[in-house]
Amino acid sequence: MVLHELVKNISFKGRSDNREIKAITYDSRRVKPGTLFVAISGMQDDGHKYISQAIENGAVAILSNGHNPVNREIPILQVQDPRIAMSHISAQFYGNPSKKMNIIGVTGTNGKTSITNILHHILQKANINCGTLGTLGFHTPSGMISTGFTTPESVELQQMLNTLLRAGVKDVVMEISSHALNLHRVADVDVNIAVFSNLTSEHLDFHGDMESYYKSKLKLFTELNTRDTAVINLDDPYAERILEETSANIITYRLDKPADLYSLETEYGLNGIQAQLKYGNTMIAVDTNLIGTYNMYNIMAAIAVCLIMDISPEIITTAMQNSLVIPGRLEVISANTPGKIFIDYAHTPDAYEKLFSTLSQLYSEETVIYTVFGCGGNRDSYNRSEMAAIAEKYSDFVIVTTDNPRTESVETINSDIVRGFKGNNYEIILDRKDAIYQMMDQMDGQSILLVLGKGGENYQEIGIEKIPYGDKETIEGYVNAG
Repeated sequence: MVLHELVKNISFKGRSDNREIKAITYDSRRVKPGTLFVAISGMQDDGHKYISQAIENGAVAILSNGHNPVNREIPILQVQDPRIAMSHISAQFYGNPSKKMNIIGVTGTNGKTSITNILHHILQKANINCGTLGTLGFHTPSGMISTGFTTPESVELQQMLNTLLRAGVKDVVMEISSHALNLHRVADVDVNIAVFSNLTSEHLDFHGDMESYYKSKLKLFTELNTRDTAVINLDDPYAERILEETSANIITYRLDKPADLYSLETEYGLNGIQAQLKYGNTMIAVDTNLIGTYNMYNIMAAIAVCLIMDISPEIITTAMQNSLVIPGRLEVISANTPGKIFIDYAHTPDAYEKLFSTLSQLYSEETVIYTVFGCGGNRDSYNRSEMAAIAEKYSDFVIVTTDNPRTESVETINSDIVRGFKGNNYEIILDRKDAIYQMMDQMDGQSILLVLGKGGENYQEIGIEKIPYGDKETIEGYVNAG
């Protein structure tokens, strides 16, 4: 596509021409001959520092809003916000794929990944060729590709949607994070159905306060039009505010009390959930291996979307009878040890409270609960002591360990955590593998071990490096431990 055509719908200062643009990137290391380089300011670095490197690597045009080197050979176009401009031109470059697709966007503090995976599971059973994009990666009909982001930058996102569309996939379920909404990664994605799960304290290091965090999420719903649909968890305190702000059609869901979709009868156990849901005059049976009240919310959100898509209750019921594993979400891990071991991505106080309180209703008085957890560095330090207090409340013993310390001191992180403990039923073991194995050594048939925080992640972020590591692999490798 020629530069002039690519930038025709954005405001800029400078002069474009008809030179051919073969690629778009914001990473100077990915620049190749024919690339348009967009200089964006990131969390830790500023792309304007790399404009000269991008030109040396073959960039044929630049978008920026800062200081630029003197260069008469290639156009350097000044825009007010390079991220917004990058979203517009990325959509244009890849043919605005979302306009030709049914895009389901899922947002909320907790539950995005589970809702996305449950929905994908049902759609597959309905023989709908569906793609997903989220924390676990980019899922295409040919398999899963890791992305490293809940919602990728706009260039990669538009490329992925284009890839799916060219493969004949027109239904896409994607997690949409508050960061993505704030940083305009989805500004040019036409969402047809938007799902709101819940809103609790997280990412306030980025947003500043809960009101700003809420307003970031709200953007997804204020951008819907009257042809679109919003699926809202009516049990969340922020639900009413979203309902007042959106122009979309509304489908609500909640537990036990009337809504568009709600539960009449629900039974919870360590082996799953059995429930009867009511939608108008339609009854839907749920019999699933997924555990807990919070998963019931996730299931209802997914089912509400399916009903909007005219998938029959019979197909939904059949799909929910099939075993479903959501990697790293209260996932049972088999190991050469008695008792039961779960890994879970829970990393906020709300997620901890929901997980622990749910399990506490399902196990017996004889059950011994062991917990291994840590807290991420450079993130939400105010949550650390509260997570410790919740873990201590429900656990017989806790080991505090590392969980993506990044560039923050592990000692500082753990000092924040232990302030939440009132007693002494905890220990600090910095090596996560050693921490897990020490707990596994203590287990018997009445034990449950919860390994929290990382879920299905296959790395530890230590310093600025990602070191290969996985909780699941560690637990499964216990048989070979010395």
